[in-house]
Amino acid sequence: MQFLPVESAEEARQETVRIINVPPNPEITTRTERATLRNLKNNSEITILPADKGNATVILNTTDYKQKINTLLEDSSYSRLTKDPTESTERKATKLLKKSTLSEEICIQLSPSGSRPPRLYGLPKIHKEGVPQRPIVSNTGAPTFQLSKHLAGLLRPLTGKTTHHVTNSA
Repeated sequence: MQFLPVESAEEARQETVRIINVPPNPEITTRTERATLRNLKNNSEITILPADKGNATVILNTTDYKQKINTLLEDSSYSRLTKDPTESTERKATKLLKKSTLSEEICIQLSPSGSRPPRLYGLPKIHKEGVPQRPIVSNTGAPTFQLSKHLAGLLRPLTGKTTHHVTNSA
Protein backbone atom coordinates (compact mmCIF):
# COMPACT_ATOMS: atom_id res chain seq x y z
CA MET A 1 0.00 0.00 0.00
CA GLN A 2 1.27 3.47 -0.86
CA PHE A 3 0.37 6.74 0.86
CA LEU A 4 0.36 10.13 -0.79
CA PRO A 5 1.70 13.16 1.03
CA VAL A 6 -1.16 15.33 2.31
CA GLU A 7 -0.34 18.02 -0.25
CA SER A 8 -0.50 15.54 -3.16
CA ALA A 9 -3.71 14.02 -1.84
CA GLU A 10 -5.33 17.47 -1.66
CA GLU A 11 -4.22 18.20 -5.23
CA ALA A 12 -5.70 14.85 -6.35
CA ARG A 13 -9.00 15.71 -4.63
CA GLN A 14 -9.11 19.11 -6.32
CA GLU A 15 -8.36 17.53 -9.69
CA THR A 16 -11.15 15.00 -9.12
CA VAL A 17 -13.62 17.78 -8.33
CA ARG A 18 -12.45 19.63 -11.45
CA ILE A 19 -13.03 16.51 -13.57
CA ILE A 20 -16.48 16.00 -12.05
CA ASN A 21 -17.37 19.61 -12.81
CA VAL A 22 -16.19 19.34 -16.43
CA PRO A 23 -18.88 18.06 -18.75
CA PRO A 24 -18.45 14.32 -19.45
CA ASN A 25 -16.78 13.35 -22.70
CA PRO A 26 -19.60 12.51 -25.13
CA GLU A 27 -17.39 9.94 -26.87
CA ILE A 28 -17.12 7.87 -23.66
CA THR A 29 -20.48 8.38 -21.95
CA THR A 30 -23.97 7.87 -23.25
CA ARG A 31 -26.56 10.63 -23.32
CA THR A 32 -28.43 8.90 -20.46
CA GLU A 33 -25.26 8.72 -18.33
CA ARG A 34 -24.52 12.41 -18.93
CA ALA A 35 -28.09 13.36 -18.01
CA THR A 36 -27.91 11.24 -14.85
CA LEU A 37 -24.61 12.84 -13.78
CA ARG A 38 -26.04 16.30 -14.44
CA ASN A 39 -29.17 15.51 -12.39
CA LEU A 40 -27.10 14.18 -9.47
CA LYS A 41 -24.82 17.22 -9.53
CA ASN A 42 -27.76 19.64 -9.55
CA ASN A 43 -29.77 17.82 -6.87
CA SER A 44 -29.49 20.01 -3.76
CA GLU A 45 -31.22 17.35 -1.62
CA ILE A 46 -28.18 15.06 -1.74
CA THR A 47 -24.51 15.50 -0.90
CA ILE A 48 -21.94 13.27 -2.60
CA LEU A 49 -18.69 12.70 -0.70
CA PRO A 50 -15.80 10.25 -0.48
CA ALA A 51 -15.94 7.98 2.58
CA ASP A 52 -13.44 8.53 5.38
CA LYS A 53 -11.94 5.07 4.88
CA GLY A 54 -12.10 2.71 1.99
CA ASN A 55 -12.33 3.73 -1.61
CA ALA A 56 -16.05 4.46 -1.56
CA THR A 57 -18.35 7.28 -2.55
CA VAL A 58 -21.24 8.11 -0.22
CA ILE A 59 -24.52 9.81 -1.09
CA LEU A 60 -26.13 11.48 1.92
CA ASN A 61 -29.30 13.43 2.48
CA THR A 62 -28.05 17.07 2.58
CA THR A 63 -30.19 17.88 5.63
CA ASP A 64 -28.67 14.95 7.58
CA TYR A 65 -25.15 15.90 6.47
CA LYS A 66 -25.59 19.53 7.60
CA GLN A 67 -27.12 18.43 10.90
CA LYS A 68 -24.10 16.20 11.62
CA ILE A 69 -21.69 19.05 10.77
CA ASN A 70 -23.64 21.42 13.04
CA THR A 71 -23.48 18.83 15.82
CA LEU A 72 -19.69 18.75 15.42
CA LEU A 73 -19.56 22.55 15.70
CA GLU A 74 -21.57 22.52 18.95
CA ASP A 75 -18.54 20.96 20.68
CA SER A 76 -16.77 23.32 23.09
CA SER A 77 -13.60 23.00 20.98
CA TYR A 78 -15.15 25.48 18.55
CA SER A 79 -16.33 29.03 19.14
CA ARG A 80 -18.10 31.49 16.88
CA LEU A 81 -15.97 34.45 15.77
CA THR A 82 -17.43 37.93 15.77
CA LYS A 83 -15.82 38.77 12.42
CA ASP A 84 -13.95 37.08 9.60
CA PRO A 85 -10.18 37.25 10.33
CA THR A 86 -9.13 36.54 6.74
CA GLU A 87 -8.16 40.10 5.74
CA SER A 88 -6.36 40.70 9.03
CA THR A 89 -4.41 37.45 8.62
CA GLU A 90 -3.51 38.44 5.05
CA ARG A 91 -2.13 41.79 6.27
CA LYS A 92 -0.13 40.16 9.08
CA ALA A 93 1.33 37.50 6.76
CA THR A 94 2.30 40.15 4.19
CA LYS A 95 3.90 42.29 6.89
CA LEU A 96 5.93 39.31 8.19
CA LEU A 97 7.06 38.40 4.69
CA LYS A 98 8.27 41.97 4.07
CA LYS A 99 10.33 41.81 7.29
CA SER A 100 11.81 38.42 6.36
CA THR A 101 15.15 37.77 4.68
CA LEU A 102 13.47 35.92 1.81
CA SER A 103 14.06 37.19 -1.70
CA GLU A 104 11.51 39.64 -3.10
CA GLU A 105 10.48 37.09 -5.73
CA ILE A 106 9.67 34.44 -3.10
CA CYS A 107 7.87 37.01 -0.93
CA ILE A 108 5.66 37.94 -3.89
CA GLN A 109 4.87 34.25 -4.51
CA LEU A 110 4.02 33.66 -0.86
CA SER A 111 2.05 36.88 -0.27
CA PRO A 112 -1.63 36.14 0.14
CA SER A 113 -4.24 37.92 -1.95
CA GLY A 114 -7.88 37.17 -2.58
CA SER A 115 -7.84 34.60 0.21
CA ARG A 116 -10.86 32.86 1.62
CA PRO A 117 -11.36 31.41 5.09
CA PRO A 118 -10.56 27.72 5.63
CA ARG A 119 -13.55 25.47 4.93
CA LEU A 120 -14.91 22.76 7.22
CA TYR A 121 -16.47 19.64 5.77
CA GLY A 122 -17.04 16.14 7.06
CA LEU A 123 -16.18 12.77 5.63
CA PRO A 124 -18.64 10.03 6.59
CA LYS A 125 -17.20 7.18 8.66
CA ILE A 126 -19.20 4.41 6.99
CA HIS A 127 -17.48 1.75 9.10
CA LYS A 128 -19.03 3.15 12.32
CA GLU A 129 -22.53 2.94 13.75
CA GLY A 130 -24.64 6.01 12.92
CA VAL A 131 -22.16 7.13 10.22
CA PRO A 132 -20.51 9.98 12.15
CA GLN A 133 -18.47 12.62 10.31
CA ARG A 134 -14.70 13.09 10.47
CA PRO A 135 -14.16 16.86 10.45
CA ILE A 136 -11.72 18.12 7.81
CA VAL A 137 -10.57 21.72 7.56
CA SER A 138 -9.38 22.59 4.08
CA ASN A 139 -6.82 25.38 4.11
CA THR A 140 -6.62 25.58 0.33
CA GLY A 141 -6.97 29.25 -0.59
CA ALA A 142 -6.55 30.42 3.02
CA PRO A 143 -4.25 33.40 3.73
CA THR A 144 -1.37 31.23 4.96
CA PHE A 145 -1.76 28.35 2.46
CA GLN A 146 1.18 29.26 0.17
CA LEU A 147 3.39 30.05 3.16
CA SER A 148 2.52 26.70 4.79
CA LYS A 149 3.27 24.89 1.55
CA HIS A 150 6.65 26.64 1.30
CA LEU A 151 7.56 25.83 4.92
CA ALA A 152 6.53 22.18 4.48
CA GLY A 153 8.93 21.97 1.53
CA LEU A 154 11.76 23.43 3.62
CA LEU A 155 11.08 21.04 6.53
CA ARG A 156 10.53 17.90 4.46
CA PRO A 157 14.24 16.98 4.20
CA LEU A 158 14.55 17.27 8.00
CA THR A 159 11.70 14.91 8.89
CA GLY A 160 12.02 11.17 9.24
CA LYS A 161 15.65 11.29 10.33
CA THR A 162 15.07 10.15 13.93
CA THR A 163 14.05 6.89 15.59
CA HIS A 164 10.90 8.63 16.85
CA HIS A 165 9.48 9.15 13.35
CA VAL A 166 6.98 6.60 12.02
CA THR A 167 6.69 6.58 8.24
CA ASN A 168 4.05 3.87 8.05
CA SER A 169 2.41 2.31 11.09
CA ALA A 170 1.76 -0.93 9.20
